[in-house]
Amino acid sequence: MPLSPPALATRLKAVAWRWLAGLWLAGACATACAGDAVAVAPSHPPRVLVLLSYHPGFGWEDRILSGLTEWGGATSDRPVFHVEWMDAKRYPDAGQRERLTRYMTGKYAGQRFDLIATVDDDALAFVVAQAGLFGDTPVVFSGINAAPERIVGTRANVTGILERFDLTRTLDTALVLHPRTRRLLFITPDSDNGAAMRDTIDAALARLPGHPAAEHWPTPRLDQLAPRLPRVPEGTLVFTLGSIPVRDGELPLEPELVPAYVRARTALPVYSDLDMAVGHGAVGGYLNSGLETGRLQAAMARRILAGEPASAIPLVHETPLALLFDVAELRRLGVDARRLPDGSTLVNAPPSIFAREYRTQLFFIVVVVLLLVLVVAVLMVRGFMQAARQRALHHQATHDELTGLHNRSGLAGLLHALPQPGGDGEQVALVMLGLNRFKLVNDTHGHAFGDRVLVAVAERLRQRCGAQQALVRFSGDAFVVMARVQGEDDLARLRGLCDALFQEPFVINGRRIPITAAFGMSTAPLQGLAAERLLREADAAMYEAKRNRSTAVVAFDSAIHERAARQFQIEASLPEAIARGEIEVYYQPIHDVRRDCIAGFEALARWRHPDLGWIPPPEFVQAAVETGHVGALTQRILRSACEAFLPHLDAPCEPYLAVNVSVSDIYASDFPAQLAQTLSEAGMPPRRLVLEVTEDMLLGDQQHVAAALEQLHRQGVRIAIDDFGTGYSSMGYLSHYQVNLIKIDQSFVRRILDSAPDRKIVRAIVSMAGDLELGVVVEGVETAEQIELLRGLGCELLQGYAFSRPRPAAEWAAGAQAGCGMLP
Repeated sequence: MPLSPPALATRLKAVAWRWLAGLWLAGACATACAGDAVAVAPSHPPRVLVLLSYHPGFGWEDRILSGLTEWGGATSDRPVFHVEWMDAKRYPDAGQRERLTRYMTGKYAGQRFDLIATVDDDALAFVVAQAGLFGDTPVVFSGINAAPERIVGTRANVTGILERFDLTRTLDTALVLHPRTRRLLFITPDSDNGAAMRDTIDAALARLPGHPAAEHWPTPRLDQLAPRLPRVPEGTLVFTLGSIPVRDGELPLEPELVPAYVRARTALPVYSDLDMAVGHGAVGGYLNSGLETGRLQAAMARRILAGEPASAIPLVHETPLALLFDVAELRRLGVDARRLPDGSTLVNAPPSIFAREYRTQLFFIVVVVLLLVLVVAVLMVRGFMQAARQRALHHQATHDELTGLHNRSGLAGLLHALPQPGGDGEQVALVMLGLNRFKLVNDTHGHAFGDRVLVAVAERLRQRCGAQQALVRFSGDAFVVMARVQGEDDLARLRGLCDALFQEPFVINGRRIPITAAFGMSTAPLQGLAAERLLREADAAMYEAKRNRSTAVVAFDSAIHERAARQFQIEASLPEAIARGEIEVYYQPIHDVRRDCIAGFEALARWRHPDLGWIPPPEFVQAAVETGHVGALTQRILRSACEAFLPHLDAPCEPYLAVNVSVSDIYASDFPAQLAQTLSEAGMPPRRLVLEVTEDMLLGDQQHVAAALEQLHRQGVRIAIDDFGTGYSSMGYLSHYQVNLIKIDQSFVRRILDSAPDRKIVRAIVSMAGDLELGVVVEGVETAEQIELLRGLGCELLQGYAFSRPRPAAEWAAGAQAGCGMLP
């Protein structure tokens, strides 16, 4: 039945609404799906934790934070900053660290940062200590006063900016501004930071020959200085560095307020190291800028967040500087502002002709002047720059960067530039000195500390040597003193100077460090001087002194040349001798006088050189140490000794095998693995092996030594201390380290029949070893009388010629299965 027009219209309207509803529902679903897709992979900005050591309002850190949070990168790359303050200045106790740990653990539990930015030492130390909270998150630091290694340790993914004041440039500028200066006064905190500042000051002064006399006033509080400041004489420049409290019990003043305190009590020029101090009493100069430090820290952070490893970004050793001066102080002191360095920024500057209303006139004047001098200026600047560059390059090529002394290239120039002799018998004397056991200083205290020792030695040389001597840092720990001499009197004076150089200990970072050196001297006539021969002879004489452990000056002679040639031949032949197995293993038995049997064998290396014949073991072992082949030598002896020991494994008395190892062997990270492989391949049970080490090995890093010995002990290997009583003996390490045996040195046995003190020492060592459940082996036993006496003192394990000389290992194999009472 056909629909009427109204009914038809109604039907069409209903259909249209249904279509519209369907389209709306489809669009809504598509939008929701798109929204879900976006939600699955949201784009989050990086999260950066900024940890500052002190408190809000501390000017230095506030300015670093301002520079850091400026960011400076693209807006889309700006991270989310989470800023926290440690408040370590007002609350330096450990309780504050514990509260901060609990607070941050609760606040950031389950969260991860993409980067941590720290300011000053306490913040960096906190982050390094909180490995569980921060993991291996990259760290970029600023405001670290000394070498960061003392804080960072082995923590990876760390870089940053050191806080170092460029005293040299500020002092140069100050001496120009105050030409009548006769004295320099440095006020610093009486603390570790203050000691580091004073070291930096002394190093800078050492690079400024002819500077005025300098004096340090380290002080724990400023009120001690208040009565002294008005009495400081005219012609003195006062430098204030660091944070110092006014009175006991008060917090230190912020660094920019210390100059204000000093300035209020003296009319003398006051200088500081921070840009914030300008306007608070400091004159100005090249000053550390907190704002620029923060900006530089942000630039390094952007590189890390962009994917660059923090370890690949070099440390910045010089704090960004601002060149500032206080106009009010300059006027008070009568200093002409036109003498300031170019690029200086003025604080408290009065209105000048450079104001806006004079800009048009100044512009035309400047244009005219520039047009007149442009060509001349360009030529002059170019000439000056080229000359300065040449001077800088020459100085860099001929001087040591660390000490400021001439380097090896500079020494060659000094020798070739020597004038012709002025009289008969005039000679040049070259003394080469090498520091003794300097590697131990580096291994114990770190290379940064070692560098400070080298700087201190160079300064001692400058102080003690006169203008007639030239000073050179020849290589790592070797220095050269060159002098023109005429006759034995001059040579005697030069020897006396060398003898006195190291009589007084060095004080490094407040620590007294006794340092000695070996001296080698060579002389040659000025006429027809052969510089290379002179150097070679001085070097050979110095190594002769090291070999003999002499601290007196050793003069070169033909015997030294012959010994040097022999040493060279030994060192050249040693690698092939090790590789070809020419170094043989001899056994010397260790006799158990209680059981009347062989308790063990000590493996001893023997080398018959094809040209030199038998070479004493100390000689070729020392050559192996000096040439870096001691590890290969040790592995060869270990393998040969273990393989030769196999026939003794089933001997009734179950003897052990003792093998000597060096300090570098124990410290090598792969030594335990190599040892385990050697024992496994040779079929040698670890419990039958004893590694003999000297007491010197135990003088290094206690934690490192303990870990190395513990790892060997877990493998089943036993440890013996060789030559006990002759080195730096300490009863403490016998219980602290994993030690099983001690070997009493033969020097005590040699005199034991006639020396009551030696008998008491042996008896005491045996008694102590018994209390500690340690075995005791007595070396160097040569007579029956010594055997009986030592038996009476409680010694059971004896070794020496009284039983047998060292013999090839194969000769002992025949008696391996003999009874306990038999010696082959």
